[in-house]
Amino acid sequence: MAHVLIVGSGFGGSIAAKRFTEAGHTVAIIEMGEDFRDPAKLQQSQDTKFILRLFRDYPVDYLQSKPRLIVTQGMGLGGGSLVYSGIHLRAPANVFDSWPTGYTRSNLDPYYDRVEARIDATPDPATFAYGRPSVFAQGAAAAGLPAPRAHPLAMTGCTHCGWCVPICKWGKKNTMAHTYLADAIDTGRVQLWTNRKANYIAKYGNKYRVTYWKTDSAQDNYHMVNDGRLYYQEGDIVVVACGAVESPPLLERSLNESLPAGWSRINGFDDSTLGTGIDGTGDFVQGGFVPQEVFGYQGAIMMSSLDMGDYVLQDLHAIPVGPTVKFESSFYLDGKERTWGLSYKQKLKDYGKHMIAVAIIGKSPSGANISVSDDDGNVAVGGNAYSPPTGSIEAARSIITALGGELGNTPWERRGVAATVHPVGGCAMGNIVQPTDLQVFNNPGLHVIDGSVLPASPFRNPVNTIAAIAEKAMDVLLDVPGAPNW
Repeated sequence: MAHVLIVGSGFGGSIAAKRFTEAGHTVAIIEMGEDFRDPAKLQQSQDTKFILRLFRDYPVDYLQSKPRLIVTQGMGLGGGSLVYSGIHLRAPANVFDSWPTGYTRSNLDPYYDRVEARIDATPDPATFAYGRPSVFAQGAAAAGLPAPRAHPLAMTGCTHCGWCVPICKWGKKNTMAHTYLADAIDTGRVQLWTNRKANYIAKYGNKYRVTYWKTDSAQDNYHMVNDGRLYYQEGDIVVVACGAVESPPLLERSLNESLPAGWSRINGFDDSTLGTGIDGTGDFVQGGFVPQEVFGYQGAIMMSSLDMGDYVLQDLHAIPVGPTVKFESSFYLDGKERTWGLSYKQKLKDYGKHMIAVAIIGKSPSGANISVSDDDGNVAVGGNAYSPPTGSIEAARSIITALGGELGNTPWERRGVAATVHPVGGCAMGNIVQPTDLQVFNNPGLHVIDGSVLPASPFRNPVNTIAAIAEKAMDVLLDVPGAPNW
């Protein structure tokens, strides 16, 4: 049996851990963030000391540098599943037109089934009994848009407190730590190495070695650690599962790092597209105050969506630090556009009761134009701000205005700023990894299993598609009888 090193514990890493351990292999997981399984650590809090342990921003100084593009990701044991909204939507069939042969909606459906069953993704039958999705549906009808449908949500015994993001204090969200990763741990074949940031991967004889820095000494922003003593773990197989932002630079460093005596670099491959072609999945949010009582904190944080083909609109309620501080949404108050001040503060008193936001996810007409690269052990994010899906901003605004609401002005409208929490690509299958088992070309035993392998946006929240692809790749990698060869 092989010893497997998995770098990252989000959807791809945890699914790989479950499948490897259940097949009899041993696994060591190297995770940059901390272990949040102790309920005493969990908070319903906007305290930045807590937030910056759960999230990582690129660039970290966005409030000062005012970039045109911001990327935010979760970190910790369980990866992005700790902070995601629990939505499991399937990509529409036309998404796969440009993907490698065999990747079709019908071929992926059995894997979607498998993921949704394990993570217990089902619609809440009481969805439209809650104020926010109910008002959202009223606004869609008044604007002449399709009727929203309840989301399949990975939540069991939800308390409907509306605090799914940044983390579920009550343990009701079915994160990787509750599902796939828990299954792997139950086998007794897993070692967990949290607070470890991978630096590079190398060969030593017929083994792989993953070097890392310890992040225990950092109070927050663990992803910025890039110095100190280097440690390593050794294994027969390595799975890179750091996500679209961190996985490409990890491979980049592995191709270029100066190595100790006796170590050798991973085999070369065509890296001309490595770290490029990353898609922000059309992430945008439009918000406003409406006269109807929304009671945003009641229910799950995102409960329904309406299907517009190449994009979806979803009801959303976020903790105030996001729209007010992070994105500096503005309102016209006292005849002036304001992002702060006493009148702004007074306006926000109505935030929970009358504020409604519409999240947008879908096909960006500007395409996959984000890039990432190594920056001395950290990550530099480049590229211009992507564009919202065609017609999506107008449709989102029409819901609010049809309700008689007052629109807020988003960073996109004010400064042309885009911000994504759903980046995909950078190690695209067919370019960097084989479409069958997601092995890095020319490197047997080295695989990438995360959102970076997607060739393009799935036009929907990507976790369901990432997880389905991971399950399919593991079938091939483990030579499961009947595994598909596409």
